[in-house]
Amino acid sequence: MNAITSILNQTTAKKLVLAASLAIISASNAMAFSETEFRAAVKQLVASPTISQDQYVANAVSSWLNQDYVNSVGQAEIDASRQASQHAASSFNSLLQQEPGNPLLMSYAGAATAKSSLEKIAKAEKTTALEDGTAMVEQALQLASNSQAMHGSVPVALEVRFVAASTFLAVPRVMNRKQQGEQLLKEVLDAQQFAQTDLNFRGAVWLRAATLAVEQQRADDAKKFLTEILKNNAPQSRSATELLQKLS
Repeated sequence: MNAITSILNQTTAKKLVLAASLAIISASNAMAFSETEFRAAVKQLVASPTISQDQYVANAVSSWLNQDYVNSVGQAEIDASRQASQHAASSFNSLLQQEPGNPLLMSYAGAATAKSSLEKIAKAEKTTALEDGTAMVEQALQLASNSQAMHGSVPVALEVRFVAASTFLAVPRVMNRKQQGEQLLKEVLDAQQFAQTDLNFRGAVWLRAATLAVEQQRADDAKKFLTEILKNNAPQSRSATELLQKLS
């Protein structure tokens, strides 16, 4: 059993949750792939057990996070979430086969592949899905570095960075991706195009930045990002309000 599997098989299974906010970015799409299929795959990717918000950390809605399954969650719900992860990985990889060089599809396929590793890890089965997934995300970053393509109102290069940041911030520390994830998130926030992107995308980024600040005990920074969400009436306002109350 390798070091990554050992860490993930400690007392509770870890769960990676991708930003639900990215499921609905913009109705327009200048890319060739089917937006309908893309959104369906994202919905599968963000599927999670139907437990109360109190059982998750306040920022579970908008970012990839490592979370413990709580004892009150039924096994059937956990299995349903794992199956959704497998379906998402299959869906995104199918889309990627149609457009092998598309960095946006590759980033989501990588994120979904990493998340799909949970099912086998939970069964103590050997898997390289976590490593394979992060490698795909890394390759997507390279492909997107000079991309001028748009996904709705969001530059593909920016969205790929955010998917990568969210993923790298979530994977186990032994993979040494946290610092890269923090830097990528900062690049998204500092990008000139960020202010012109869809409000749902900006809200997701602000909320992930806020939760990271909370994790690092930077309460003032967290409040700043949460205030941006509320000031702009972003779709993440409810989550921002709940987190602000916990910080008060």
